[in-house]
Amino acid sequence: MTIPVQSSDYFSVAGVTPLTTLAPGACVHIIGVGGVAMAQLAVALSECGYRVSGSDKQLYEPMRSFLKGSAVQVAEQYSPNNISKDLDLVVIGNVVSYGHPEVMEVERLRIPYTLFPRCLYELIIQGRHSIVVSGTHGKSTTTGLLAVALRFLGAKPSFFVGAALQGLERSLCIDGGAVSVVEGDEYDSAFFAKVPKFNFYKPQSLVVTAIEFDHADIYSSLEEIKQQFRALIAAMPAGSLVACCLDDEGVREQLALWRSHPNAPRFVSYGVSKDADVRIVNCSYHDGFQEVELFDSRRHKALNLQLQLAGLHNARNAASTYIVLEDLGNDDPRIVEAIRSYRGAKRRQEIRFDQGACTLIDDFAHHPTAVRETIAAVRQRFPGRRIRAVFEPRSNTSRKKVFQSEYVSAFATADEVVLSYVTPSVHDTANDLLDVRELGQAIAHSGKPVQVLPDPAAIAEHLLSSLKKGDLLLIMSNGSFGGLVQTLADRLPSAASSV
Repeated sequence: MTIPVQSSDYFSVAGVTPLTTLAPGACVHIIGVGGVAMAQLAVALSECGYRVSGSDKQLYEPMRSFLKGSAVQVAEQYSPNNISKDLDLVVIGNVVSYGHPEVMEVERLRIPYTLFPRCLYELIIQGRHSIVVSGTHGKSTTTGLLAVALRFLGAKPSFFVGAALQGLERSLCIDGGAVSVVEGDEYDSAFFAKVPKFNFYKPQSLVVTAIEFDHADIYSSLEEIKQQFRALIAAMPAGSLVACCLDDEGVREQLALWRSHPNAPRFVSYGVSKDADVRIVNCSYHDGFQEVELFDSRRHKALNLQLQLAGLHNARNAASTYIVLEDLGNDDPRIVEAIRSYRGAKRRQEIRFDQGACTLIDDFAHHPTAVRETIAAVRQRFPGRRIRAVFEPRSNTSRKKVFQSEYVSAFATADEVVLSYVTPSVHDTANDLLDVRELGQAIAHSGKPVQVLPDPAAIAEHLLSSLKKGDLLLIMSNGSFGGLVQTLADRLPSAASSV
């Protein structure tokens, strides 16, 4: 893991202050409050009785409205003036670095500090059975699936999901049950804690969906990521559970190493692989549900699940959920009901417009594997439609050329590909950036129509001016894409009526 140099000896993981040391009504400030995780944390702390303030350089929806409707006092700019000696604790987000004006004021005033994953552990995990969902793909969907299923089963789980969930008012919930479920990211935790967030969560039940190269801004190789997973699993107590996807090459390659560790946890594999403990035998989609046929070789028993989500990747997510729920002692019929009740996370194949002549889908996909699986899922759900795949390379990894060739095959089953120019960050160099024009040429070589366009406005005009009956517009980005989805949702009713 790449560790930036910083000169302070004030900030360290060992130096964080626990929430339990704070008196009722203590003052807490959050640096970087506008993110999904930090905004949810701010409101949760406020509802626990703390006086909470926060700052960010700019707030976006839906977190802007979420925070404005709470008791959290928000400053929409960073400033040393946001930090006063009256603060009892400052939560430092991983979006800021040493040298940040508020960070420097925390150091100058010697104010106690902490970080998001430590707070999350203290708020919703400590004292409960800890379920953690990790891996390159599917974390938010699987965490949400487990949280909703556990609620359905009456377990009153506390949970954190890194996405908004359909049908749930919060992504972070503190409840009275004996179990918690959280999304465990391998991304780093803070500038003074260059370790994965999942290191703080102490899982007793762990899901590992996939291990692929990602987060090129902090990891230099896939091996570095594998090391983090090995350390996580080695720290789990004997007798705990790891549900792992055997279809994934990185997981399969690591499984023997994980099992060889002294006092290793129990491993239950899942996937379409013939040697998986819980095997996906068949998937089909009709009448609004994906039918997933499982065979549990441990129990020599078949099980049929119904899922309101399309695609093999979601069948895998459901299989891992079944394993965890069954291990907690739930019976099959209730598990089937619980999984059937899940409506999905927002921005995961979320339908934003559908009037027969045209369908608009918003999705978070940005890694090549996620792009490929999302297109395949949409193809399963909407057979025969012209899929126009629109992609913004925005994340710290997708902006870089590390996956240049993989993206060519990722778009293979789309009918048209529309690529946005890369917007470099201050940390990018020209040599590292994805060459979108070159990528477009490579895709076009296969005979597929491709457009490489400079901005969301140009993309919207192209899509609307060339709209045909039956078009499915699949928008993929891990950011706001300049409001493209909302622009299309606003203009499609008129455009679709004329095709």
